[in-house]
Amino acid sequence: MKIATNKLLLGVVSVFLLQTSLYSSEWISLFDGKSLEGWKINERPESWKIKEGALVTRGERSHIFYVGDVASHDFKNFVFEAEVMTEPGSNSGIYIHTRFQEEGWPAAGYECQVINSNPAGPAKYVEHKMTGSIYAVRNVWKAPAADREWFKYRIFVAGKTIRTYIDDRLICEYTEPEEPWRPEDKQGRILGSGTFAFQAHDPDSVVRYRNIRVKLLPHDLQTPGQAEKDPELDRLLTSFANSNHALVDIGIATPSLSYAAQQARMSRMLGVTVMDANLLDAPAKLLVVNDRDEVPDVAALKAAKASGCQIVFSSGGATELNRSRFKARLQVMEKAGLSWEDLWVPGK
Repeated sequence: MKIATNKLLLGVVSVFLLQTSLYSSEWISLFDGKSLEGWKINERPESWKIKEGALVTRGERSHIFYVGDVASHDFKNFVFEAEVMTEPGSNSGIYIHTRFQEEGWPAAGYECQVINSNPAGPAKYVEHKMTGSIYAVRNVWKAPAADREWFKYRIFVAGKTIRTYIDDRLICEYTEPEEPWRPEDKQGRILGSGTFAFQAHDPDSVVRYRNIRVKLLPHDLQTPGQAEKDPELDRLLTSFANSNHALVDIGIATPSLSYAAQQARMSRMLGVTVMDANLLDAPAKLLVVNDRDEVPDVAALKAAKASGCQIVFSSGGATELNRSRFKARLQVMEKAGLSWEDLWVPGK
């Protein structure tokens, strides 16, 4: 009986140790600042260097994956943090819940975007998926950090919720619905579990990462956020995020700070920016569409697009973003075939 009891106690202790190893209240370092121990580059290793304690990207497309011992490089719920510095016009990204692959853009998991400014000079493409964006799912069109300054990038994942923070400020929040819509080339953008990876995007992009660390959270954490319940609205939001549309509303009036905070939270979750805009900075040909009381006319939007006129939407002084009107707006935009270039983005 004594032997059996000892075996039972040993089993209980083993289960306890296994459970406690799944989370930690302390930060665990993932990068020693001196070597690539625990990391694996999939292609073009010359795109990565270590300088002054930082992991530096510069070169053709390449990704470096964490393959170390922490959590057997299979993370589910966590708080991830890194200090980041970008050079002007540089593009990179932090992948979560991903898996090592030999080449190409990672197919599994989500990318949390890193880009604070577009490349200088004339360009046909202007990136609206800026730092803090949950790339091509919920975007932030205005960068919350500056180039050539270190900023803290934090990613929180619990259950089906992802939150990004820049310098402790919540930037973007997304809760994955049961059946999320994804375009054909991004079917793997699904939460489950996986490792972390950093992206080297192109030879002109120089981005530094240091103090890379993680806190492990219990696997049984409840999802803190609320998923979009309307499948069609979720599809529209993700579709427009994927196609680089900056969703801006210049006609929301916020009567109080608390209400403004509530609107800001909705904006982070829907990917629409509520703002005041100085129309003196607007392009010469601009159509302001007020859809507070009626659904915009598809033919009018098509005509504006054909004439080279840019378009911006307004809720006409409403004190909140009406979800049904907003959904109708997106449906009309889709029917009119509006591209990201057709929309006016103040300040860009």
